[in-house]
Amino acid sequence: MPSNWTRWIPAALVPVVAIAGAVLIPIAADATPALPEKSPQQLLEFIAGSADAQYSGTVDQTSNLGLPDLSSLGSSYGSGSRSAASTAVELLSGTNSARVFVGGADAARIQVKDTLAERDVIRNGSEVWTYDSKTNTVQHMSAPAGGAPDAGVTKTPADLATGLIDSIEPSTRVTVTETARVAGRAVYQLVLTPADDATLVGSVILSVDSETGLPLDVRVFAAGHNDAAFSVGFSSIDFGAQDAGLFSFTPPAGATVEEHQIGDHGEDASATREFTEPEISGVGWTSIVEISAESARGITGADGRDPSVTGLLDQVLVPVSGGRALETSLVSVLLTSDGRVLVGAVSIDQLQAAAAK
Repeated sequence: MPSNWTRWIPAALVPVVAIAGAVLIPIAADATPALPEKSPQQLLEFIAGSADAQYSGTVDQTSNLGLPDLSSLGSSYGSGSRSAASTAVELLSGTNSARVFVGGADAARIQVKDTLAERDVIRNGSEVWTYDSKTNTVQHMSAPAGGAPDAGVTKTPADLATGLIDSIEPSTRVTVTETARVAGRAVYQLVLTPADDATLVGSVILSVDSETGLPLDVRVFAAGHNDAAFSVGFSSIDFGAQDAGLFSFTPPAGATVEEHQIGDHGEDASATREFTEPEISGVGWTSIVEISAESARGITGADGRDPSVTGLLDQVLVPVSGGRALETSLVSVLLTSDGRVLVGAVSIDQLQAAAAK
């Protein structure tokens, strides 16, 4: 369930979408397709024009952040519908897959198959439903119009690419590299390169469908690494009108249903915990998000609502001066001794320096 602070997480991860001189790895072994040349600006406009596309397909998300295998942790924490720890483990390591159905800008359904269970997120206009078949729990939210939901595990390549494009600024160089194929379709490859070498991010490739302009694949490279540290892409996709019934949902008999109201910025109006907007220091690829101790209590498990979070943090954080930290190849997290959380695509040293100000 989204909480007040979650809308700020993309701000912390915006630097995780850049490209900086890494080796560009072909997406497929097929011969590169011959396509009419397009400039970076033309491709950006092409992507913007794909917002109303209708399609269905399978999306695979892979993380290779240089962390040890955390799969056993995800299965051992939390007994609820989906503990925060389990979701975090899925995102931090391994490969996840989801079925995606998109019926335009305001209609989407994402299905994540688990062992003998399924999770669904359905959006139809301003209404959003989430369902976990394992526990037969439902959450119903009234959300602002626009955008597609995510299933707590993966976003579509179009969602990620849109966020990346929105973050482009003078410190980012945009270029076009050789064509390729994704899910059997010819694509252009758009490269974003940050000018600031203080970021952990090395490179990102956006693969853009040559017929529709829809982003089909996003690959993020850490500085100094040739293999993608994070990727989200279609392994199969079919374009065409979607059955409107896919975006309707009725809670199953006996399901536990929670009702929530979501504000214009994604806040849960039913939440009662005090929230202070995070402070953002720096700009562009080296920006750092600092969340106050009070607001961070729900993230770190200090509020006692999800003990599984505390257990996971104990496993992945290491003691450093001024608190505990996690540094992956793309992003670092610092939990200070006084309860604050700092996040950025920078080194732990940079987070510590920001925390001391």
